[in-house]
Amino acid sequence: MYRLNKKVTTIGVTLLFAGSMLLAGCSSGPDEAQLKQLQSLKDEVAQLEKDVKAKEAQKADLDRAIAEKQAKLKKCNDDQAVVKQRLAK
Repeated sequence: MYRLNKKVTTIGVTLLFAGSMLLAGCSSGPDEAQLKQLQSLKDEVAQLEKDVKAKEAQKADLDRAIAEKQAKLKKCNDDQAVVKQRLAK
């Protein structure tokens, strides 16, 4: 019985010590360097999101220009087919 009590006490003291070391090692909040790094990352994310929106707008403009050129090409091909058909008569 004495051995069991001693083991339980030893384990309890060990866990208490480990727990206090764990709590002592934790800080209450981020330090100044971490806050600056967080703000820097937030600024970088905002800039990247802005860049993405700009690229999406540029892509939309390019898609619109491609559609216009394809429509013009189709009209030219249709006109060419009409001219060839009339010349063949």
